[in-house]
Amino acid sequence: MGCLPIVITLFSDDALFDRSCIDFYSSVGRAYNSMLQTRLNLMQVSHAQEGTRITYLDAYSTLNDVIVAHKYGFKEVKRGCCGTGLLETTMLCNPKSAICPNASKYVFWDSIHPTEPVYRIFFESARSTIDYIVKG
Repeated sequence: MGCLPIVITLFSDDALFDRSCIDFYSSVGRAYNSMLQTRLNLMQVSHAQEGTRITYLDAYSTLNDVIVAHKYGFKEVKRGCCGTGLLETTMLCNPKSAICPNASKYVFWDSIHPTEPVYRIFFESARSTIDYIVKG
């Protein structure tokens, strides 16, 4: 969460020049995910005899690899392709909005949502888990 362009813009002391992730918000995301995994594991145990399978797909770590570790070589990781890339999202990114010349070089389409190549990375990182669920 602390690396979303909108979060950096709204909560950084110097968002125009220092586009660093905000660790406080990232730590909140990590803590939430940890609590969620614990809760899902408890739910899985309590419903195991019913044949229920609960699966957690970790998008946070994948996005962290993309943004912080620069694992996939995106050129722009701190602003979106649409508009200024700092605040625009949903309706503010529309056919009249300025967009970057090559969205495949950007992690974010707008200030919140990833671009198609990042969604592909999410899918590939979760593929083995998805295949396991489907095949049983």
